[in-house]
Order: sequence, then structure tokens, then C-alpha cells
Amino acid sequence: MKLRAVQDDFVDVLDGLSDGPIKTAVQDTIADLKQDKILGEHVKKNQIPKYYITRHNIPILYRHALPNRWRLIYSIMEFEVKGELGVLMLELMDHNQYNKRFGYYKKKSA
Repeated sequence: MKLRAVQDDFVDVLDGLSDGPIKTAVQDTIADLKQDKILGEHVKKNQIPKYYITRHNIPILYRHALPNRWRLIYSIMEFEVKGELGVLMLELMDHNQYNKRFGYYKKKSA
């Protein structure tokens, strides 16, 4: 599969990581996705954060767990050629950012 990545939410974060288990896992994941292997968990349509829908018009979303509770978020979608699917790497984030993006933080009681 062809692969593209969002500059600020994915490429910049990946470039900022030092060598280690997270960066290695991301590189392994990219290699697997290029070989048409679907990794991670499919996110139900009603659970896709509005951020991805409004910013990238995402119809299908996957989240893939990485070491140290990091997450890689990606979508499978059509690129230039109608019917040709590719992978769009959307976001790479730690667990706290993931919780915020997906709305999992609980509100504190007064």
C-alpha cells in the first residue's frame, strides 16, 4: 500500500523521537502497513474524534498500540486513483495526548 503522513501530527513527532523502542515500533508498523497488513484496532465510526473528520475527512480510523503506552493513529483511504487504497498516517502520540484526543479524560468533581 502507498503511505502518506501528516506533517505536524505524525512526521514532526516521529522525527523528534530519539532512537528507542517507540521509534523502532513505528518503523516496523510502517513496514507492515506497506505490505498490506492491517494493524491495531478499528475505531467505530461514532467514536472517531471530530478532529480527524473535520481536518482530514476520515471515514475509517485505526489505532495501534506502541511501547510505553504510545498510540499510532492511521486511516485507510483512496488517494489519487479512484479505487486505489493507501494509508494515511495521522498522528503519533503518548497516552495522555491519546486520552485527550479521544475524550477519555474524566471531569474532576467539584
